[in-house]
Amino acid sequence: MEQFIEGCFSWPSCPASVLLLLVCAYWILMVFGAVDLDFLDLDLDLNVDVELDGVPAILQAGFIPLKFLNIGSVPTMLWVSIFSLACWMVSRLWNSPSPHPSFQWSADTTAILRDSGVAVMLTKVITQPLRGRFDPVEPNRVEDLVGRTCKVTTSEVTDAFGEAELATDGAPLRLKIRNSSGTLHKGDPAVIVEFHTSENTWFVEPLPVRDELPH
Repeated sequence: MEQFIEGCFSWPSCPASVLLLLVCAYWILMVFGAVDLDFLDLDLDLNVDVELDGVPAILQAGFIPLKFLNIGSVPTMLWVSIFSLACWMVSRLWNSPSPHPSFQWSADTTAILRDSGVAVMLTKVITQPLRGRFDPVEPNRVEDLVGRTCKVTTSEVTDAFGEAELATDGAPLRLKIRNSSGTLHKGDPAVIVEFHTSENTWFVEPLPVRDELPH
């Protein structure tokens, strides 16, 4: 055990071992509620095909490899944790040159860069199935509400006035609605047909009445 620990904190494995210890400390703090999973999260949800005002082209291009490696597509600390473990394992399994206490610029720099490069690609492969799994789910999306039935709560609904309630799993959702037919009144059901972004209103139509079947 003593020889194993000595090897972990000798060159070239020392940086990977220290990083792994820091990550372990982070997860311990998270268990006790001192930090969150989104600690140090990076927001890289950028469209690299669109020129960003005030951002040099060379910096915009720099986001491409980060997105390729899934940095920003999964929680940053999760990515760093997988990378640190992969880097530590590579440095211990591919232990060349042999562990030694003093830093050797040429050999150790090459070994550290080699281990880090292999670990980065392993992290890319491991995190690939996790892409999008941690994205927040947008509530009340337009495509989810169109076609649903709401209940008119105002005396009438016109092309300039009207409100309705939409039943949800929690509290009812209050909507500003519009209808030009003038046939909707309080308590009537209505079908949501579209959303007017500019006015933040929903356009509704009366619920179709099914013809009664002959007896």
